[in-house]
Amino acid sequence: MDRYLHIFVGKNADYYISKWEVMEATGSKISWNWAAFFFGMLWFAYRKMYSIAIMIMAFLILLQIIQLKMNTPPLIVALTNIFISIGFGMFGNYIYLDFVKNKIKEIKEKYPDENLIIAEIGRNGGTSIISAIMFGLIYLILTGFIDYYFTEVLN
Repeated sequence: MDRYLHIFVGKNADYYISKWEVMEATGSKISWNWAAFFFGMLWFAYRKMYSIAIMIMAFLILLQIIQLKMNTPPLIVALTNIFISIGFGMFGNYIYLDFVKNKIKEIKEKYPDENLIIAEIGRNGGTSIISAIMFGLIYLILTGFIDYYFTEVLN
């Protein structure tokens, strides 16, 4: 499994595996990840956790709509964003571990040949800066339209 983890994670595999080993030894789901804290949804997209990144984007857009409709004070919006970022920082490594294990298990069940397993793990894993950029651009465009609609069109 350790070999598969290295192949799947790719860049910074040693960092993640050492974090995961501590988490499993202590039974904790909490392990700090600065990249997940600062980049949130973009980090999930960068690590190819697309379904999670899409759910986060949908949640953040829904939250923005609610905050705009309720005319939420900027301090509350900022505190909410900080709270969400702390959650990503605390649980990002756990979510990533769960994602990686499930993906590897799925690949092993689908492909009987070891060479195919390794090829698929390599293809499904790793990172994608393009995905992170695309998610960021889509998010900026959507939130820009939403903000414009609520501040200009409805007023």
